[in-house]
Amino acid sequence: MADATRTETADRLFEAHVAHDLAAWRGKAGRARLAGRVESFWRWAERVTLAEVVDRDTARAATERLVLDLELPDRLAAVIGEIADELVRLEVNRSTRVRDVIDQSLFDDGVDLVVELETLRARLIQRLLNSPVYMALASDLLYQGIKDYIFSDSGAIRSIPGVSRLIKGSSSAVSRRMPGLEAQVETRVRAYIEANTARTLARTESYLLESLDARRLRALADEVWAAIADQPLSIADAVASHELQRLVDYGLQVWRSLRETEYLGVMIDQGVQAYFARHGDDTLAELMSHVGVDRKILAAEVDTLAPMLIEALESTGLLETWVRDQLADFYDSAAFAAAIEGRG
Repeated sequence: MADATRTETADRLFEAHVAHDLAAWRGKAGRARLAGRVESFWRWAERVTLAEVVDRDTARAATERLVLDLELPDRLAAVIGEIADELVRLEVNRSTRVRDVIDQSLFDDGVDLVVELETLRARLIQRLLNSPVYMALASDLLYQGIKDYIFSDSGAIRSIPGVSRLIKGSSSAVSRRMPGLEAQVETRVRAYIEANTARTLARTESYLLESLDARRLRALADEVWAAIADQPLSIADAVASHELQRLVDYGLQVWRSLRETEYLGVMIDQGVQAYFARHGDDTLAELMSHVGVDRKILAAEVDTLAPMLIEALESTGLLETWVRDQLADFYDSAAFAAAIEGRG
């Protein structure tokens, strides 16, 4: 509805302007208008740099707000879980093999990369074997293996002179006939393992570094490829829906916890600063080219998607509302009244 203070002439001009603007967004005229907008935007993007559009501090603050402060609703985990479960259960996962999505030449390229990065491979092996977690696991595995060997029915304890005669039936009788024996064995075995684990792992490290040469790595990779190439991608049999949801829930909990740490804030801050230091003087067109977007791609996507969006906006009445709101600011202004009365 026209403003009450607007003259009849002004009202007719306003309605004609609204009709003209709406028509300009429809059909071929709309496509031509969009193409012109894309062309003018790209010419602008080719001469304007990132630093000219937004300064470093503003970009940093915006990134921190979006990453650290944006509240994640509780419903988000359920939505992600539902979508993930739908994707996992798709029948196409059962009919698609590993080789259908990973070309063997690409797999071989990855093997070649592992072979070439010999120094990195050695460093990873060293860090793994020197990890306290790995050392504890290795010690426990060694202890359990030795203990089972000693006390099993066919184990070493039956060969000990005198002890074998005490066993009537199975070796488990040792614990009853000689109550302190198993505890003494555990103490001595664990002490031995703890004293020798580092040396054992050092020998293991040397063995791995020597044995994992290019020939063996490629042979191992060939065995892996032969084993998995024709396997289906489906993990539906391995992961139940409720288990998948729990994994998603936990992942979001980890993310929420990480967002509260000072560490992530420092990483974001330094990341934005480093990006501006390297690319602040690059034009927007150059930055878009970093992710594969050029003038032709942008124009094609806008020509494909924008008309459908505009049609939806028009069919729901929102496009006309926007046009009227934008034009009304001018037609109801004192500047327009002065111009139409010749007082400008």
